[in-house]
Amino acid sequence: MSKASVWHPYNVEVAEEAAEDEADDTQELQIEEALKLYQTALKLHSEGPPSFEKSAAAYKALFDSEIFKYAESLSEYKRHEEFGEDLVFDSILEDDYKAGPVQSTGAADSAPNTLQQILHLSYKNHGQFLLEAMQHCITTSGATPQMEAWNNARGALNFFAEALDKEDTDLDLWLRAASVAAMLGSKRLTRYCLEAVLDGNDEQWESLLRLPGLEEGFAGQQLRELVERLEDSVSLRQAPLSSMKRKKLSDTLKKRLNPFPFAPLPADVARGDSLHNVKAAPESVTLAPGKWDWSGVGEMLLHQFMAEQKGMAYSVPSGSNVVFSIPPDSETPERVEPEPAAPTQDVIPAAPQLSSSSQIEELATTAPGVEIIPEKEGDKAGMEEQNGHTEVKNEEVGTVAPPDIAPTPSRKRSTDSAGLPETAEGGRSRSKRIRGRDTVTETNAGGGSRAAQETNRQLDEQLEPYTHADQCLYEIVKDIYARLGVEGIKEPAELRDLVTALSSGAATDPVDKAAFDMFTGLRSPDVQSAQILLSSESFDLLGATRDHGLNAFLGFAKSSSGQACGRPILDKQGLNTFARGVNSGWLSTQEVAFAWVESLFSPGLCPQSEGQPSVLSSYMQFRWAEDLKRNVVQVIVHMDEYLYERMVERVDSLNRRMLKARHQSHSYELSDFDISQVEIVETLFELHLDIYSLIKHPRSQVDVNTQVLQSDRLERWSGLARDIMQLRSDCRPNHGIDDLALRHIWATVFQMSVNDEVPPEHVLSAMAELKSMFTPLGDRTIQLQNNAIMPELSVAAIDQELVRISMKDFFLKVFDQDEQDPVVVIESLEPILELENAREPNLPEEAAVSNEGGDTRSPSTISGDTSSSTDKQLERVSPILEMRKFLDSANVNVRLSLWNRLRVAYEAIDFPSKVLSCFLRSIEALVTDFRSSNFQELSPLDRQHKLLTRYRVVDDMVVKILRIIRDDEKPFASLPYEHVQSSMSAIADLLHILSAANMLRDLIRINHIPMPRVETQPTQTFINMMTRLDDIHLRLWMLQYHLLKDGLSQDLESFPTPSDDLFEFIRHVHHATGVRNFCHLSGRQFLRLAKDELLQMDDVTDSQSHATELCQVLHDLYGLKLFIGPLECQDFQTISDSLDKKTAFSILSFVMAQAHKVDLKDLPKTELKGTIEKVHAALGRLKQNEDITFNRKVVSTYFKSPVNPVSLFSCLKGVGSLATKHVSPEEAVAASKGWYYLMGNIALSKFRSQKRMTPGPTEDLNYAQAFFVQDLEHSIERWETWYRLAQANDAQLEEAVSWNADKMNSNSAELVNFQRAAINCYIMAVACAVCDADTTPETQNKIAQMYTEFGNRMYSSSREPFGMEAFNIRESEKRICNLQNQARLYKDVAFVPLQVYTAWKYASTLFKRAIKGNPNKWWNHYMLGKCGWKMWSFNDNAMRYAMSIGAPWAPQPGPTWESVIEAFTSAVETLPGKKGRSGEPVLEPHYKLVSITHKLFQRNAINCEQGVEILSHTSYAQNVSAPTNASGWQPYILAVLKSLRAADKSSWHHRIIARSAHTIYDEAKDATVAQAAKQEMMQQMFTKTMAVQVWKPENERPGRHFVYTTRYTKFFVELLGITGDKPNFEALAKRVRRKQTDFFEHQKLWQDLCSRYLKLLRKIGNIPDGQEDSAFKCVNHDEFNTLALRLEAWCQNPATQHSILDVLRDAIELKRLNNGMMKPFLIDDLIGDTYAMLYTLIGPTLPPVHSEQQQQQSAQPAQPRPAPFAVTATSTSAVPVSSLMQVQVDGTTDGKSVPPSNMYQSNQQQSQHPPSMPQLPSMQSQPEQAPKSRAKAVGRREIARRAEACIQKAANPAPPTTSMPIRSPPPVNATLPSITARTASPDKSAQPTGTAATSTSTAHLQASLDKNTAEEPERSAPTSVHDDADDESELSELDEEEVEEINQKVQNDDLRRSASIAALSSKPLFPGLVPSSRASDGDGTSADAKADEDTIHVRVPDTSKQGGGMGV
Repeated sequence: MSKASVWHPYNVEVAEEAAEDEADDTQELQIEEALKLYQTALKLHSEGPPSFEKSAAAYKALFDSEIFKYAESLSEYKRHEEFGEDLVFDSILEDDYKAGPVQSTGAADSAPNTLQQILHLSYKNHGQFLLEAMQHCITTSGATPQMEAWNNARGALNFFAEALDKEDTDLDLWLRAASVAAMLGSKRLTRYCLEAVLDGNDEQWESLLRLPGLEEGFAGQQLRELVERLEDSVSLRQAPLSSMKRKKLSDTLKKRLNPFPFAPLPADVARGDSLHNVKAAPESVTLAPGKWDWSGVGEMLLHQFMAEQKGMAYSVPSGSNVVFSIPPDSETPERVEPEPAAPTQDVIPAAPQLSSSSQIEELATTAPGVEIIPEKEGDKAGMEEQNGHTEVKNEEVGTVAPPDIAPTPSRKRSTDSAGLPETAEGGRSRSKRIRGRDTVTETNAGGGSRAAQETNRQLDEQLEPYTHADQCLYEIVKDIYARLGVEGIKEPAELRDLVTALSSGAATDPVDKAAFDMFTGLRSPDVQSAQILLSSESFDLLGATRDHGLNAFLGFAKSSSGQACGRPILDKQGLNTFARGVNSGWLSTQEVAFAWVESLFSPGLCPQSEGQPSVLSSYMQFRWAEDLKRNVVQVIVHMDEYLYERMVERVDSLNRRMLKARHQSHSYELSDFDISQVEIVETLFELHLDIYSLIKHPRSQVDVNTQVLQSDRLERWSGLARDIMQLRSDCRPNHGIDDLALRHIWATVFQMSVNDEVPPEHVLSAMAELKSMFTPLGDRTIQLQNNAIMPELSVAAIDQELVRISMKDFFLKVFDQDEQDPVVVIESLEPILELENAREPNLPEEAAVSNEGGDTRSPSTISGDTSSSTDKQLERVSPILEMRKFLDSANVNVRLSLWNRLRVAYEAIDFPSKVLSCFLRSIEALVTDFRSSNFQELSPLDRQHKLLTRYRVVDDMVVKILRIIRDDEKPFASLPYEHVQSSMSAIADLLHILSAANMLRDLIRINHIPMPRVETQPTQTFINMMTRLDDIHLRLWMLQYHLLKDGLSQDLESFPTPSDDLFEFIRHVHHATGVRNFCHLSGRQFLRLAKDELLQMDDVTDSQSHATELCQVLHDLYGLKLFIGPLECQDFQTISDSLDKKTAFSILSFVMAQAHKVDLKDLPKTELKGTIEKVHAALGRLKQNEDITFNRKVVSTYFKSPVNPVSLFSCLKGVGSLATKHVSPEEAVAASKGWYYLMGNIALSKFRSQKRMTPGPTEDLNYAQAFFVQDLEHSIERWETWYRLAQANDAQLEEAVSWNADKMNSNSAELVNFQRAAINCYIMAVACAVCDADTTPETQNKIAQMYTEFGNRMYSSSREPFGMEAFNIRESEKRICNLQNQARLYKDVAFVPLQVYTAWKYASTLFKRAIKGNPNKWWNHYMLGKCGWKMWSFNDNAMRYAMSIGAPWAPQPGPTWESVIEAFTSAVETLPGKKGRSGEPVLEPHYKLVSITHKLFQRNAINCEQGVEILSHTSYAQNVSAPTNASGWQPYILAVLKSLRAADKSSWHHRIIARSAHTIYDEAKDATVAQAAKQEMMQQMFTKTMAVQVWKPENERPGRHFVYTTRYTKFFVELLGITGDKPNFEALAKRVRRKQTDFFEHQKLWQDLCSRYLKLLRKIGNIPDGQEDSAFKCVNHDEFNTLALRLEAWCQNPATQHSILDVLRDAIELKRLNNGMMKPFLIDDLIGDTYAMLYTLIGPTLPPVHSEQQQQQSAQPAQPRPAPFAVTATSTSAVPVSSLMQVQVDGTTDGKSVPPSNMYQSNQQQSQHPPSMPQLPSMQSQPEQAPKSRAKAVGRREIARRAEACIQKAANPAPPTTSMPIRSPPPVNATLPSITARTASPDKSAQPTGTAATSTSTAHLQASLDKNTAEEPERSAPTSVHDDADDESELSELDEEEVEEINQKVQNDDLRRSASIAALSSKPLFPGLVPSSRASDGDGTSADAKADEDTIHVRVPDTSKQGGGMGV
């Protein structure tokens, strides 16, 4: 850095920068210090092992330095952990130094110069140091402890990782890391490090591969070898490995390039090379097999050999000895497959934790067993018998190791198979599993103790729900199966006892044994079982290709006769001798394995019992267990090189001995040892032939390389066997063909059959020759029970093989790919497979077969080289006959392949029923195979696996069968009855086996046994396995149901009621699967099937059970609760599906049927209501069309149309219709089934069932109307829909009029519309009911109720409050007409509206019909009597009127009073015996009978005796004394009414009270009876505060209540008027005025009340009418003002008492109370007349007030002459100028308002003595005298104001006034300036701002009020509202509408008034005032006066005294 770069001026602060420089210098110093430490450590490191301790200390000091604590020194991972989100990636690694090239080596000659380089080299060299130190330790002290070596290697790898984090381009370090990772056994890290060496893009790879360096080339080759060993074929095909040429580096070069010579090559990590590679002295290795038998020993040897080969035996030196740990007690238990204990090895340690899992995984592979036919999971070859089969893995074949045919893991031997001790975790899980398995208790042999019995009893109680369901299902199914002829049904109780006993020996039936296998397999599941069940791939049948079908025939696994033979199983015979021999020598693992093979294959070494030598080998004498066979095959395959070399040496030795003997001319006799060698070689040859035959099977999935290797082994052993057999023949030239020779010949011939290069003709010839060799032997059979390919050597076996070979052409034809004609395949296969159809009844089998198969070509594969007899025999073979024989003994897979081929052919011709038949036959074949010996004699584990595999295959077929059944119309058309029987039998067996799984899960549910767990799998695995089995179970039940349904249709004689049988079957299946909570599985297919079938069953005998079951199905499927009883529902823990539209439509009928079973009133309270709403929501919105829209318009128009009398009378005859369009039921399914009617009825019933105490929402009614209308849109012929819609409109009307009279008083059109809609709906309902209704009692009752309600509606509409408005025709409804003789148009009604008498008559007709349908209902008689009474009264009134006017009267037809009385008498007689709903008696008929009888008596229609006789029908008149004459009638009636009132304990029946009052009052109508009637009314109806208490009885019509309140109030007003009860009258008026909505026609009631009240006031004050005109007609205005002021002061005096003054107060209070309700003319008249009375009577007697005296005193010196209206501008009199200025407009008094008298309250304290009239000052002193104006009269407005001022209360002295501008409409009691002041200056009045403008606006308002009062006397402006108003004063406030109306009139009259005022201003009325006014404006001397004109003075009220007024 130059000096200029660091120069700074002196006057600049550089403290911060200097501080930064110091910090930087500190970092540099720390780096330099660390660099010194690094060089020291590196120097010590280079000195080698002597300085290792010092090097370690130096490295420790280095890593303790400060640079390793920097944030940038941390690795990226640690930085993320420490800093988290605060980490800044862009700046965290910034450094002041420029990074240079990284030192790739650790040399000390080139020191690092950056922080990153120091960190990188420090970590790298320290890791190298750790490895070198570890190597030195191994070299000097032998093997290091495993954990120490592991930690050192891992630590070195961590340091390498830190170094690479700092610089990742160090290729050498990546190679070192790869080697260390290989030492640790991590394939993943090794591969990652090798790939990092080759990291780069494609171009770099290409350049690297063209000319790679040693490091890159070595890494690439190592990576390729590692990937190949890992079998990662995908990576091998991608760059860079795909472009890399295979180059082989020499071992020397590899060792040279290996970074650590002591470490394995990186590619060797795939082989599991150990961490140590140090030679040690040989030692003994003790092996302790988990099971002491031949199989356990062989398995341990195999594991030890594999561990040595794969480098897992870390501490086993070369040349070590193998010894066995012989158990003290060599007797081992029976082979019950216990869990083997972990093998203990004294020397072999556990593998490192990092690589143990991968090594175990490599070893845990399948081993070859009896048949080596491996399969991939989910392969289509899943049906092949693979019990104990081998899965030969496709692995890379190297030059050193033999091909790895990995063994299958034995059950529960994962850790043992790996040769490793179990970890702690594994040990825990294992012991837990053992404990769990031991929890299943065994039953006591002798019956058990009491505790055991109690335990069994509790267990039975817990299992009772499941056992009961199984038993019920068994009983139902057993009966159905018995009638169908299906046999083999097993009882579930027996199976439950069998599986819980845990003993397979108790199972005698093969199906029971399979069920036991299912139970035990699921009780202790393994990984393979889980894979079989949970595999997502399809376990389908064999494919339809030629390879699959033909290979199933050519390579099928023959039935093993060895398994059927009675040979004993080899256990441990001779094992102890073999073990002691091994322990006595020093043998390696391979040598011990050879000795083990030799012991098994040599004769006599495995005797059946001690002391009994045998001449046979264990191969011939015993039957090997599956695990032993598997271990033998594994040993001879993996150690083939060693075994072959040893046997070649022995054969060569034998050959040399024989040559030596022959050379010496001696015959060589074979020793026992030589004979055993021949036996060993021949056995090995046969076993290799067995292995090759099985891996060459088409479905073995073994790769070609492995097949070639095994073929080479077979050829070698074949040649060796041929050589040694030849040597044996040479030694015994005269010895015949014995069993060993026959075995060799047989094996040689079969070797030719599996050789593709040998032509078939040669094979047939060899077979024929072999048969000729066995024919002379007769029935001689050689058993090779341990060989799968040749288990039996006999003539029959040769024949079977010959048939197989001869049928090859036939199969080639059947499975030919190129065969395009499926008919040929069908004609070829169907006769073979369908034996019953192909065979004629009366012909032998051979003849039938020859006739049917005559056109089939004979096989052409037989060569002419064979003998003539053999040719003839083969030519005569019928393919079909031989095929049948062959199929009888062939494996099940062959038959399945044929059925599959036949199915494919039927699919080609689209024959679904035959395809279904082929599937069913395939299932039958699989189930039949369960009973075969091949299946039964398998090991339990293999049987379990095969069983689960078969179920997966069957399930795939069942899925396809169900799809065919669903899609095809006639899926069972080709199934005969016998076919159905056999298929149902097979499925019954499958269901029986699956029931064992259910029983296991039952025990798990009740916690009797713990839930099993699959090793190495999650806990959910077992649950998933059971779920898959449940799916299979349900699908099998579904298929069984379909077969049952078809079988029932074919055997109607045995099943006369098939619906009942099908219902019981599906019901019990549902219950049995539901209690186990899996009925909803399998995609809910079973529930959907049950739903569809149950909906179609409409003829089930037990309909209740059918409905309950369908409810349960719908609940499980969709969560719908349609149960009638809540206890019927069972919770099966199902997952509900969403209800779709199609299903909703399908269940509509059932849902409606369930809804009809519940009372509509109770339906909203049940869960059924929610279900109905859910179904309705699923229906969705109906698609609209033109027809429905048109119908909706027609129906809606009909509702609002006027009621036509013709329609009313026509409907009674059944005539009535609407012009709607037809809507087909298909377009409206829901409507056609009545769904909308049901929904509307539910909503209507819900509303009507509610007890409504207050107004509420009517949503339910709206919904009901909408649903009913929607139903009518599709059909108008449903009378019930019309009826319910009429009820809905009635309910709407009732709701509108029940709570207040607002709508009735406002003449709302809504009420008329409701009435019309209800009546029109009733009309249509009656018309449709008369035509279409059925005659059932239930329907007739409904119709009778409809007539009742229709009659109620007609009668109610004719009476108040409706008053026939519904029948009237509006103006807008009149039609435009024109007459032919007139040219004009006019409006007229279309028909004459219904008259009231006709309405009553029509209603009576309806009630008569209702009585006919329901004669016991009292209401019908009661209403008939009321209609009759109205008609009789109408006629009687008409007669009386005609008689009164003298008009002739003809008797009119109508009811007589006798018929009316008879109707009410019938109503009384039909009253219910019990009391009503409220517990009170029904009094309406009794009261009506009494009331009408009294009216008849009053009308003189009856006399007293007749009245008593009529009233004798009511029980309430029985105890009342009858009157003797007419005068006693009133007390009699009152007594009867009193009896009725006594019965009405709750006083609901107000009409009884009213009738009593009327009875009293109507007699005389004077004050006395009025007082009595008033007392009667005030007992309960009117309270002391005049509150009207009229309650609504139960049977009162809606809206009638308010009619009665109005009627009673009018009557009571009349009584108050007569009695003169003013206080009550006043209180009642206030009540009525406030409660406007409580009275019908409140306006009329108020007018009537006011008029009567005004009359009462006039009567009280004795005020005549017209007093106002006579009093003020000739009064001068001045005089009026003077007396008005005096009168006002007198009236406001609290001591003043006068009756007329009280009347005035009451009148003004009434006006306030009226507040515009009625026109106030009568009130104003009373106010004027009352004031006039006070003015004339009191005014003249009053003295002058104090203000008058002051005015006179101030005016006398200035005015010598009186001038009444001359006032100076400076006058401060209490009477302002504006109050004296009056303007006469249009001849009427329109003076402005005078200030109220409370302005002068301060002067009213003067004496009240009347002074003399003051003399007005003269005007002589004025320069000019103004002309005398015309005298002004007093107007009514002025009188009214003076009258109001008189009643104002006097206030205390007013506080100071406050002036404020007018901002809003003035208060009522404010005083406005006069119009003169406003109009004096037009310019000033026009100003837009200021107080003058505001005053002008206020004056306009006041003027408008005055003019409106004068010009429009019918209007009454509201008066002022005072603060001292009574408690009802809120009713006297102005409404907002009225204030708005006043303001509008002010604006309208403004212009006209301005013009009048301008005219007046041109000629002032008071000239003397104008100059003064102008002068004051000009000089400002009278500002106060001016302020008075423009400002309203508001006096603050005195709050200390209530009622204080406002002063202005």
